[in-house]
Amino acid sequence: MTASGENVQTYMFFNDEEAGTIEAITARIIPSDPLSPGAREAGAVIYIDRALGGYFSHLQTFYRQGITAFDRLCQERYGAPFVELTEEQQDGMLHEIEGSLTDEEPDSLAQFFAVVYEHTLEGTFGDPLYGGNRDAVGWKLVGFPGAQWGYTAEQMQLGYDAKQMKVLTLADLRQEANRSAVSGVKP
Repeated sequence: MTASGENVQTYMFFNDEEAGTIEAITARIIPSDPLSPGAREAGAVIYIDRALGGYFSHLQTFYRQGITAFDRLCQERYGAPFVELTEEQQDGMLHEIEGSLTDEEPDSLAQFFAVVYEHTLEGTFGDPLYGGNRDAVGWKLVGFPGAQWGYTAEQMQLGYDAKQMKVLTLADLRQEANRSAVSGVKP
């Protein structure tokens, strides 16, 4: 079981502590509430871990150093790592670091936050094929119907409620294409 509760045997890149820190950061970037899932529920940490174990492997050292520096700052300020801080303390830390992004030369923690922020969005709203957006919760959150073969004229109209459409992922489209290849009927 992972920090996010997903039933995965092991992380590809993170150790459990690193995954916990990144998951806690993502959960404050896109928090859940009683009515809506957030980055934690979408499994953004799984997306980030898989990306760092593959295509984004060039960012592995950057992430490790960023997590270490970030937790060190939390220890200095609050005497505890980020995952053990209250939500208010976590938000305060992230807002402080985010604020330094406007500096003429943002420091390494600000750069780290910017990358984690971007990867959190990708992991929450990208196709589930890449490890995040579990059960397409990010797409459902914003009313995006996912990967579609196309759209009708009605669906393209301003104000159309896309929530009426079945949410499809790339895996769903691939499965449909494979079925139609076997049956000879186009999707």
